Amino acid sequence: MKKKYMIIFLIFILLSSTQRYEAQQGLPKPPMMMIDAPPTALPGQVVTIKVTVKNTIGTRMYDGEVYIDTLLIPEDVLKYLEIIVEKQKLPHLMEVNDEETVTLKIKISESIPAMKLEIPIVLNVEEGRCEEGCVPFVTDPPKYAYIDIFRTTPSVLLTLDIKSFLIQAEDCGVITTVLDVPFKLKNSGTISVYNVSFSIFSDNLYFDYESETPEKINEISGGQEISGKYKVYLNDIGVGIYKITIQAKYHDRYNKEFFVEENVTIEVRNEAYSLYAKGEENFESCNYSKAKEFYINAKKMYEEAGNSNMALKIEKKIFEIQGNENFELAQHYYFSGDGEKAKEYYTKAKEYYDKASYCIMSDICEEALSSIKQGKTPQESPGKPIFTGGTGGIFSKTNIIFYVVIVFLVLIIIYQRR
Repeated sequence: MKKKYMIIFLIFILLSSTQRYEAQQGLPKPPMMMIDAPPTALPGQVVTIKVTVKNTIGTRMYDGEVYIDTLLIPEDVLKYLEIIVEKQKLPHLMEVNDEETVTLKIKISESIPAMKLEIPIVLNVEEGRCEEGCVPFVTDPPKYAYIDIFRTTPSVLLTLDIKSFLIQAEDCGVITTVLDVPFKLKNSGTISVYNVSFSIFSDNLYFDYESETPEKINEISGGQEISGKYKVYLNDIGVGIYKITIQAKYHDRYNKEFFVEENVTIEVRNEAYSLYAKGEENFESCNYSKAKEFYINAKKMYEEAGNSNMALKIEKKIFEIQGNENFELAQHYYFSGDGEKAKEYYTKAKEYYDKASYCIMSDICEEALSSIKQGKTPQESPGKPIFTGGTGGIFSKTNIIFYVVIVFLVLIIIYQRR
């Protein structure tokens, strides 16, 4: 029985010793730090953050300070903050249970977007029974002041009465015209917007313009709508697709800038000119059947549009092609020894060249007809026509053959006249 009591007594002594050891060796409690910050704030507002520090560590605290740790604030957030009071000192000595309140201040930028701010607050203090034996204490991790930035984003709509223009170009594939571009700007929100300005620009089109809307409007209240119009002057604009941008800039009551924009598409077409250009391309490549097809369609469109000058120009190109076609046949029959057939086609070729005002080829046909009339034909016949027509560039394959034919005909005429 005595042994039993002895064991209990020893356990009691052991537990008491352990508790006393833990009390002597255990880590001190951290100081108490309480943060009082407004839960919400507006852009442009100065925010006061009160920090209360209480010595709850069971020993003295020396030379404490409380500060905002800006290194922990992201750069894209810090740019919207002005730190007015970043650091405050505590009393040199704070006994157990002493309490002190300090104030930190920040100013929020007018341009800050709606977001939740997290401001890190740190306590840095020396603790111990005496100054010589103090150890540092730093709040880790820091405590945070949480502040919701509240702002109402304006809702402004820009609408265009006409968003695209389709214009037929003139004879040479360009236009000179004036376009009216009306628009409406509506503040569809409930709060006013301020310092409203308008602009018009393009990345691929040069133009002049006049505005029938004030360049700046001081305020547009919620629900208000204004109308405006730009008069756009286009000078010698070629075939293509162009874009003009109408832009409105405005500010909210905190002076944050916003903008809204809409695009106007201008398409300059000329189907007739496009057909004519394709005809020219095929003509230069000596693809006469295809060229004639494009020329005929282009001529019809120009006639329907009342453009007689362009229609006549294309008609002459068609006559030239028909002259070339008949000249090739005439050449074939002439060098094959069939004078009657050659005469028939030389005559037709000359008629078309005359209509096309192509004097050189008309004279060549006249010389050939004169030789046939005198009964002069070449003694040797090439197996295929020499001339295949065409009036491309001066050094084109067609023109080189053309010059060879002229020289060849002149030599024949000289030979026959001997």
